[in-house]
Amino acid sequence: MKTSCMNLAACGLLIGVCGLMANAARAADEIVYVEGERPPNAQVGEVWCIYTTPATYRTVSEQCQVKAPSCTYETIPAKYETRYEQVMCRPESKRRIEIPAVYRTESYQQCVKDESCRTEKIPAVYEQRQEQVMCRPESKRRIDIPAEYRTESYQECVKNACTRTEKIDAVYEQRQEQVLCRPEGRRKIDIPAEYSTETYQECVKDACTRTKKIDAVYEQRQTQVLVQAATDCTPAVYKTECNKICVTPCSEVSIAIPAVYETRTRKICTKEASCTYEVIPAVYKTECKKVCVRECSKREIAIPAVFETRTREVCVKPASCSYESIPAEYKTVSKTVCVTPCSERKIVVPAVFETRTREVCVKPASCTYEVIPAEFKQVAVQVCVEKESQRRIEIPAVYEARTHQEFVCPGHQVWRKSDCPNPTVR
Repeated sequence: MKTSCMNLAACGLLIGVCGLMANAARAADEIVYVEGERPPNAQVGEVWCIYTTPATYRTVSEQCQVKAPSCTYETIPAKYETRYEQVMCRPESKRRIEIPAVYRTESYQQCVKDESCRTEKIPAVYEQRQEQVMCRPESKRRIDIPAEYRTESYQECVKNACTRTEKIDAVYEQRQEQVLCRPEGRRKIDIPAEYSTETYQECVKDACTRTKKIDAVYEQRQTQVLVQAATDCTPAVYKTECNKICVTPCSEVSIAIPAVYETRTRKICTKEASCTYEVIPAVYKTECKKVCVRECSKREIAIPAVFETRTREVCVKPASCSYESIPAEYKTVSKTVCVTPCSERKIVVPAVFETRTREVCVKPASCTYEVIPAEFKQVAVQVCVEKESQRRIEIPAVYEARTHQEFVCPGHQVWRKSDCPNPTVR
């Protein structure tokens, strides 16, 4: 349709150009008519007539859409097939079998009279014994021993040793030395930082996920349901029920939406700003001053002590005492002594037992179960192999060629020279 419209426009343009060329040829002998005015530059003897030029139209042909494009759907029926499956006629069951308890007869000893005891009294036993008894205890008698002395000589200090202090004057001399006028210093020199431009990726929009919901898929299925169980006389009765079964449950699918990045530039500090220091040396000057070579001091002169010889009594052995032991005195005494005190003896009286019999459960009563297997049968079931679907059929648009008159130039009146010998004057 687009190509047809372009062809029609080209044809219209060509017709217009041809019309303009023809009009240009006539325009040289035509002057536009103005109501109430005569043609300018008209010479004597010339005849000018008024001509009415009709409006100009052109025929344009174009393709028009009669019917818009559409689509229709063709239904494709579902496909079914017959399948066989096992259907339980009677479920598995159990039959209870009772097992009686087992007993046996046994003998046992029964206590008729409990064990007891009887107390028997035993008298005390005495005998005569002799022993030594102290009349006077052992003692001591003190004997004094006098001290012993001797005469000895010794040196006695009459005058203690002492010292005499003698003063020694200080010694001085002239010396030259370097004196610091201005101490060593440092001058700080700043070093500017260095920067570079780098390109990096900036996350404009984070990655995310969009959740798309998928609807559940259901289908109709027929199943056999037991209405009445089978008996000895009548077979089992079933009925067919149609149930809506969910083949595929509803779910959700996560669609990942990637992150959006854009390229940006930034300035990075390649080398940080720093500083360095320039050392300014110290300034010294020479000065002359008086220096103490040896300080004033004192000298101690020792004066020895004065001694004289004297005598004195010295104790060689101090006074003491000794003790003389006086032994103790004893006498023999006879007395009655209890050898064995009176006591009690317990005599055990044994218990009395008799033999009896009783029934004892060897194995308790129990039960067992006999399994009765389930019964099944083959049942034909219609299963949908392929679901009913639709096929889309595209119907193209319908076009037809239509023509119409297009206005090119309106009608107008002009003065034109005429060769008519008898013109009509208005």
